[in-house]
Amino acid sequence: MEWLHQLYIFMTALYMALIMVPALRRWAIEKRQFDVPNGRKVHVRPKPRLGGVAIFIAFLFAMLVFDDIGRQVKGILAGSLIMFATGLVDDLYGLSAKKKFMGEIFGSLVTIFVGDLYITSLGNLFGTGVIEMPIWLGVPFTVFAIVGVVNSLNLLDGLDGLAGGFSAVALGAFVLLGFLDGNLAVMSLSAALIGAIFGFLRFNAYPARIFMGDAGSLTVGFLLGFLAIYLTQSPGSTVQPIVPCIILGLPIIDTVRVMSERLMKRGNPFAPDRTHVHHRFLDLGFHHRFTVLIIQGLTLFWAMIALIFYKQPAHWLFFSYIILSILFYAVLRLLLKRKDSLPLLKRDSDRSLRESYLFMMLAKWNHRVDPILAFLLLVFFAWTALSPLDVGDQVFRISIVLLLVSSVSFFLARDLRNPFLMALLFMSGMVIAFQSEQLGLTSGGDVFSQSAFRNLLFVLGGALVIFKVTFRNGERVLAHPSMDFLLFAMSLSLAILSPELQLTYRLQEVILKGIVLFVTFKILAVHSRPMLRYVFWGIHGLLLTFVLRGL
Repeated sequence: MEWLHQLYIFMTALYMALIMVPALRRWAIEKRQFDVPNGRKVHVRPKPRLGGVAIFIAFLFAMLVFDDIGRQVKGILAGSLIMFATGLVDDLYGLSAKKKFMGEIFGSLVTIFVGDLYITSLGNLFGTGVIEMPIWLGVPFTVFAIVGVVNSLNLLDGLDGLAGGFSAVALGAFVLLGFLDGNLAVMSLSAALIGAIFGFLRFNAYPARIFMGDAGSLTVGFLLGFLAIYLTQSPGSTVQPIVPCIILGLPIIDTVRVMSERLMKRGNPFAPDRTHVHHRFLDLGFHHRFTVLIIQGLTLFWAMIALIFYKQPAHWLFFSYIILSILFYAVLRLLLKRKDSLPLLKRDSDRSLRESYLFMMLAKWNHRVDPILAFLLLVFFAWTALSPLDVGDQVFRISIVLLLVSSVSFFLARDLRNPFLMALLFMSGMVIAFQSEQLGLTSGGDVFSQSAFRNLLFVLGGALVIFKVTFRNGERVLAHPSMDFLLFAMSLSLAILSPELQLTYRLQEVILKGIVLFVTFKILAVHSRPMLRYVFWGIHGLLLTFVLRGL
């Protein structure tokens, strides 16, 4: 199963990075390897900057252990090793801009010729026909594009968690595009890099305890660039070249804008200054933490646009992206001129997110989510009970056992939050989730409407669960995390082991729905006992329906 394979890669890279980053931080402090603040940098105290070492080693280890190394992947890994070495030497000893460019160009050429990976087509970018590129033009254009992406991400790495968060969002979009296109290598590379970056972000979120340095920003930028090429230039690829460009577009277009403004002023286009987009938001009045959140939100916006409209004509996507980007910078410039008249900016601060004005305002609505969650669950149960489902012998027997045991347990305990009774509730919910998916395998012409409505209920429920967890008032949703995860695993196993539930190709969808049910039960158990009672009887009513149909 591809998704399980990607999960192994992700988790391996994640744990490797979590283990390595603290050790590298201690070593960097002992060796005095600091990023020293200056006039254009935001941080005010020297901080260790070798987090990129952990990112690259964790990424490389996960790929070597779990993935088959084909020619393209071999080329990407070889070039990334050169890029990593260039960044590491710059972090430890310092390199001139010329030598860094030479390292970036050499690393790009190695990947191009070892992996036979370069840009051969730009797609129908202007609506006049597909733009094909011969090898004599495609190779230098590829080097130019990769060097541009590498330096764009390097320039974006100006605030705590900014470059890492941007890269994680972009890589998540690449995983989905790789899945849609059937490109398992892109999925594996992206999963390994996401895991490594997540492990690093644990120590890089504001206030950062370590920076990724050039070893991280150059390598991650290099991998993002070649992943975009691999995704779009592989034989039979259905992903248009403009799609990953939109996902990576925020730092790219910002770099183009900054360099263009410098050239118009007859300055050095490579001279460092404080005119990048994150500096603009800081000048606008937003503080460090919220500037990062805003830029990551913009990245997520572009990623969603690219994923939703990735099959639209390339020229439509290209011109829409250019027009929206121009409007964005025009609005930002207008806000900078009138920032004193915006009271919302004056409420921002570098306090904890939970102490911010917006968080406290949203947290007031937290308790109102419980009855809506319970209502959605009851609608789902009723919808499943009324659906034309065939109940097999296995589900029939499981339903009888769960119905009898949970009824007796409730009679004895008289407490819905009893751990054993909660375990039975979780198992019942998972079996119901699997059984409801049988509708897509056994129903006739109304499958789409049935599935669409059921999916809509889970999307709404998932959004409310995220809201509840994010804007909680200091409470813990999972009071005993280790026991809760064990119960969830047991519930999932009970449903999967049923030989009648032939859902192999939809397993990941059912697991996500099971997680939503699991966390919803837990939220209601902790925060709303009356709502949990309604859900409890709703589950038992549905189990009774399964039993009666099985007869």
